[in-house]
Amino acid sequence: MKKRQILRAAAGLGLLATPAYAQAPFPSSGIRMVVPFPPGGNTDIFGRMFAEPFGRALGQPVIVDNRGGAGGLIGSAEVHRARPDGYTLIFQSPTAGITGPLTRRVPPFDPVTGFSHIAILGITPLALAVNPRLGVNNLAELIALIRAQPGRLSYGSSGIGGAPHLSTELLRTRVGNLDVVHVPYRGSGPLTQDLLSGTISFAVDAFTTLLPQHNEGKLRIISVFGEQRAAVVPNVPTARESGFDVVTRIANYLAAPPGTPPDRLERLAAAARAAMSTPEIGRALEAIAFVPVTDSTPESATRFIAEEAALWGPVIRAANIEIE
Repeated sequence: MKKRQILRAAAGLGLLATPAYAQAPFPSSGIRMVVPFPPGGNTDIFGRMFAEPFGRALGQPVIVDNRGGAGGLIGSAEVHRARPDGYTLIFQSPTAGITGPLTRRVPPFDPVTGFSHIAILGITPLALAVNPRLGVNNLAELIALIRAQPGRLSYGSSGIGGAPHLSTELLRTRVGNLDVVHVPYRGSGPLTQDLLSGTISFAVDAFTTLLPQHNEGKLRIISVFGEQRAAVVPNVPTARESGFDVVTRIANYLAAPPGTPPDRLERLAAAARAAMSTPEIGRALEAIAFVPVTDSTPESATRFIAEEAALWGPVIRAANIEIE
């Protein structure tokens, strides 16, 4: 038999097929979506909210798998090392995916190249809140008070190297290296309690943490670190409106292990866009000042992550943040 005939026969029998996962319809089974934090936190709540319509759009169940630890780096590193077949994904936060590795002496992965990015899902600006007893009503008044009492005021964060901590460091340096004491906490819960009691003077955090206390009058949100005002607090000006160039945000996004085939990334991104366009997701996110992203692609998501890494890298170095 001639060589050409042998090849044709082999092709007919499937002997020249590429690996099975590259040939089968995708997805042909359930998707494992890692949330790199314990159950009950903001990322977990959003991730579980997203999983059901995302699975509907894919035609397969999406199983949420919480892999907490090390500020999200344990779950992130696990997905970074996973098989790049599109069946293991991560519902990521900037703390675990961007600022976390940048603050490590030996980064476990690169924020940009360490994953195949699929889609940005939702974005919320950070906000700055004070204890009402501090007696300030806006960001300019807070800055003036800090300058009048150098080293006497303190601010809290939900953890070293997270977006709230780095946002305050960005504000501090952009207004002239304010002399204010940083008090790190293990999460937003204890941070909020000390802010309510007046143990710390102010804090930057997500609306999910600050808004309920603000609405009850127990805390006062005085600035929004967004491009525009937040609909949930329309009377609160942005930092830029107050004369301070600080725009920071928390963006949850979907990613896969590096090397995941582009056609699978496109399929996953299309399903993510469909999920984020559902009315139930829009209503739920609007209540906590998240803006759903309904047009993200793997290319635009990768650009977004690169821009965030470029913003936070210099801030981390200027603040001399380095974690073993």
